[in-house]
Amino acid sequence: MHPAFMDIKEQFQNTSNRYYFVSATNFNLLDMHNWVNHWKDINFLDTYDQKAKHVLVPAERKHELFENLEQINLYLLKHPEVVDLLEQEAPEPQSKKHGLFLFFDALIESQCKVLNLNIDLPKNALVKHIDNKITTTELGNQAGVPSVPNALAEVRSFEALQSIAEQHQLGDKWVVQTAYGDSGKTTFFIQNKEDYQAVAEQIEEEEKVKIMRAIQCVGTAIEACATQQGTYVGPLLGEMIGVPELTPYQGGWCGNELYQDNFTPSVRQEIHLKTQQLGDTLYKHGYRGYFEVDYLIDLDTQAIYLGEINPRITGISAMTNLSPFCQKTIPLFLLHLMEYAEMPIPLSASEYNQLSLSKGAEGTSSQMILKYLEHDLNIITQAPVSGVYELNDSGHLTLIEASAEPTAKQDHPNRAYLLRVLRKGDYAYKGADLAIVFLNQVLMGEQGTQINAQAKQWIHAIRSAFHMRELTQEEQSYNQRFTQPSKS
Repeated sequence: MHPAFMDIKEQFQNTSNRYYFVSATNFNLLDMHNWVNHWKDINFLDTYDQKAKHVLVPAERKHELFENLEQINLYLLKHPEVVDLLEQEAPEPQSKKHGLFLFFDALIESQCKVLNLNIDLPKNALVKHIDNKITTTELGNQAGVPSVPNALAEVRSFEALQSIAEQHQLGDKWVVQTAYGDSGKTTFFIQNKEDYQAVAEQIEEEEKVKIMRAIQCVGTAIEACATQQGTYVGPLLGEMIGVPELTPYQGGWCGNELYQDNFTPSVRQEIHLKTQQLGDTLYKHGYRGYFEVDYLIDLDTQAIYLGEINPRITGISAMTNLSPFCQKTIPLFLLHLMEYAEMPIPLSASEYNQLSLSKGAEGTSSQMILKYLEHDLNIITQAPVSGVYELNDSGHLTLIEASAEPTAKQDHPNRAYLLRVLRKGDYAYKGADLAIVFLNQVLMGEQGTQINAQAKQWIHAIRSAFHMRELTQEEQSYNQRFTQPSKS
């Protein structure tokens, strides 16, 4: 191992600072407790059945219906068990308590001040500004990283959309995105008036939308860290979008792959360079630390376009930091923590990026996010535990070890680590994450458009491990009152 990596590893193993990742689950920063001393995950969902010492799931208290992750995080930060934990775990002199979030807002920033918890992320106002897909497109243009041919415009009718597309030579099939969205829920594929009318309300309420020419493409994802010493770029991942066995959303992200033959050396090099340029541009705009970029490779022209920038910890953060390259060196996320601790990084960005480019795709790893696909609300009556599994001869899951350690499966090509998200007694609703599974296998077919037989076997086995029942009439009535309260 490079001496710089040994130095960084030792610094975090001996740090007296306290780090708290507050989120619905610890999925996004899995395994960080094995690298960072005094690391604690504070979560709402009990994915480990209270058996993981580094995870605190406070007893559930009465609360309003959550509409987003920010509300869940604020609920956690105000929970008496969490407040007591933060008061009791007083760091040593000259040390601090650090908070990390997937999503946060001004209310969370205020609560963190009350708790004397430093947020190791850019200010929420800046994050929200950069997260806007309109802003992303403009920043990409500034960095010399263009998007798919597009127009940024107000749309109030299908005829207006046609006119804008014709003016900007965008063809007769389009992908329309709103300024903000999640996992494809606000990415719309339109080629006729019927398609438009089905989503018109969501498009027309926006001040501006991004209208792109529809292309046949392959998606990629890569994370990086913008620092004072330059932009450090991680391994390039293939992206799975809209796989119907995994997600109900046509444009929804649902998994990733990492292996050497997935991309040519020239594609890897070009994307690394573009990501460095974006990171350097973000830093000039005041953004520091971790971010993720999606790129689209046009299958007809091989042009590489900017898809979107996610200014945060993301859905590929766990896979990036658990990749063979990051496990052999250091998790990329440690560089984010160093930037916010104002610690000098003992390795230049150019040196790190050369290593990442040449060694980043060693081994084979992948992840799939299994969402609940049905429209009807059900209640889960049986769910698998989080842990390491194999497929038996009959195509069902065999539990090898109930565990909170995803690295336990890394030396076994036919094993997978399953992180169960929803458990017995939880409601399963359309688009809800049931489980996230990490594998050491390629998941997509040769054309990159459909999953292979092996992936289908795993998906069938995992879905079969979840048993559900329909709601009773009383539960249906209660749920309707709870989710659609009277306005009186």
